[in-house]
Amino acid sequence: MTEYFAFTELDSAIRRTRDLLWPFQKGIWLRIALIALFIGWGGAGFPQPTWSSDNDFPSDAFTGFSAPDALPDMAGLIIALIFLIIACALLFMLIGSIFQFVFVDCIRTRNVRIREYFSPRAGKGVRLFLFQIGIAVLFLLILAALIIPLIILAGGFAFPTALSLILFLPFLIILAIIVGIIQMITIDFVVPIMIRKDCGVIDGWKEFYGIISTQWMQGIIYLVVRFLAALGAGIVMILLTLLALGIVAIPFALIGLFLYAAMQMANISLLLLLLIPYLIIAIPIVLLISVPFVTFFRTYSLAVLGRLNSGYALLPEEEQAME
Repeated sequence: MTEYFAFTELDSAIRRTRDLLWPFQKGIWLRIALIALFIGWGGAGFPQPTWSSDNDFPSDAFTGFSAPDALPDMAGLIIALIFLIIACALLFMLIGSIFQFVFVDCIRTRNVRIREYFSPRAGKGVRLFLFQIGIAVLFLLILAALIIPLIILAGGFAFPTALSLILFLPFLIILAIIVGIIQMITIDFVVPIMIRKDCGVIDGWKEFYGIISTQWMQGIIYLVVRFLAALGAGIVMILLTLLALGIVAIPFALIGLFLYAAMQMANISLLLLLLIPYLIIAIPIVLLISVPFVTFFRTYSLAVLGRLNSGYALLPEEEQAME
């Protein structure tokens, strides 16, 4: 009977995750939480402000306002803000790409350090970042190639816009699934191959293709198990996160009610007053909740890769077995 590594390595990954994270060590959990912030795996609802009908918007509120003079300044501010957001997003994505390699080093050495691995892995992280940007651009180009003809048809034949979108939706779903699989395989398998072989993303993909081409059923089973495991873990994590956010929100809700009753402050004022400290507490808690999950999935993919090809066995027990 064929042994499918996607099944057999589940228990192994759970055991290795438990051994790394337990007994609890604050430094390890905080460092992995920081990594989780950049590589993935992360709200709270607040009442809307109420407006009275009297004196909120006085008739002379905009007296002296010159729209032609203000619009160019506003447009420039908006453009600058957009560029700032894009720059921050790209920087965040770049750091996340480097952290993918840092995390593999942390798991395989069981030495959870960030500064020790960050600089040596920066070059490979940049390559991964450029590859991911290329995949995103390719996705947008294919998307444009699919949607532009639909727009032309919709205009030429008076097609209803909603019907055009419905016809386009299956292509979008298929394309998104393909891109998602490429990204997942890159992170799960190509990144550790790049570390072991000391190569770039394309060479890592070529090496992975050589590994999986002779055992493609192992790859299909892995994708299915990986998806189901991520789905189940996602549900558990969402429930734990909502529970934690609810518990954290209790004192802030009580403080808000007290302030509103004592000072009759507007709802928007309560939001600005309480949101920042709430997020300062809530975000680290959510990241700490994600630590066992990100550690398990990183360990799981490394364990499966080591079984697919013993030359890429990066986990400590596997390397000892090879010797």
